[in-house]
Amino acid sequence: MFESIKRMLGSASAARDESQALAAWAKAEGYTFKHARHKTGVGYVVESGRGWRVELGPSQRSYISGQELRFRADTGLHGDVQMILVSKVLAQTLESEVFTRFTNAMQTQIDNSMPDEMRWLAMHSRVPLGASSLLGKRFVLFCNAETVAQLWLDPATLQSLEQAASSWWTDSLMLVLTVNRGILTIRMSGQGVEEAQLKMVGELFSRLMARMRVVAQEVS
Repeated sequence: MFESIKRMLGSASAARDESQALAAWAKAEGYTFKHARHKTGVGYVVESGRGWRVELGPSQRSYISGQELRFRADTGLHGDVQMILVSKVLAQTLESEVFTRFTNAMQTQIDNSMPDEMRWLAMHSRVPLGASSLLGKRFVLFCNAETVAQLWLDPATLQSLEQAASSWWTDSLMLVLTVNRGILTIRMSGQGVEEAQLKMVGELFSRLMARMRVVAQEVS
């Protein structure tokens, strides 16, 4: 019983630390920080005022434990476009979980209860990242609309992704970038998140979002 209480207190303390880091980053950037209540519990929201927001709260994905951090923006893309960009290490982990669920349940179809992005790894075509040797070695991109994905991967976008991959986006980082129903999302663990990390992810997300909105206009 005492161990359970200590774990609860430890989790509450960690959540406070994470929200404090989020609030400090929001203040430094001139963004709006506020509390939010979700059906899964209490969370926090940052409104950038630039067409995107950040959410910190209980995880919505089985592959992220504890707190989940989400960067989200409406891109204006057609709702049917589905895309996922992850490191190869993480893709292998997610694919392994899909395979385990599939074989354990002796299913003949992919489990619809799984997160969309996990199913896309098996459903959608892999988009070549050959224009960047660094990204091609370490990351995979799957999309059901390759033309959209290729347009998005212009030289500036590739450079932004390469900078992230060569500095803070490591193979061990649980980070998933998706497009679904027109929404660009970065999901990652919120556990132990720090102000400096928020700044780097926020800057990358802002650039990727801006390019995706340009693509949305081009293909509309």
